Amino acid sequence: MNIERKLRSLEGNYAIQGEMIGEGIQGNKLKLKGQTVRFFNAFDIDRSEYLPMDGFVELFNKLQLPTVPVLSTVYSLGNDIASIVKMATIKSSLHADAWAEGIVIRPLMDTRNVLLSNEHFNSSRVTFKAINPEFLLKYGE
Repeated sequence: MNIERKLRSLEGNYAIQGEMIGEGIQGNKLKLKGQTVRFFNAFDIDRSEYLPMDGFVELFNKLQLPTVPVLSTVYSLGNDIASIVKMATIKSSLHADAWAEGIVIRPLMDTRNVLLSNEHFNSSRVTFKAINPEFLLKYGE
């Protein structure tokens, strides 16, 4: 994927985070052929902050690297765990016959929060994964 070359071509210093998926990896629950990586985070090292969603999408389009599926960018987090679990009970968008592990919910844009940030790290990002109960039942995890 020429990741190192692509990152070096950028102006600035970025760390990217992804997950390997496919054959031979954690039982290949998504039933994929071959192996690949899907990225889900980008961190601007010079600014000590995660890229907002639009910056993340722009960066990975520029790098021509695959991201995890983005199901929606229009969502308001409520105070109802049952509705979040229901939203996470879905089939994978990478393989229609496989259950998705779940969904990750995170803000489109971080804001600075004095309690969650310091001089080295500027973030108030709260992110979490809602696990698909069907995935848990199928794989006993």
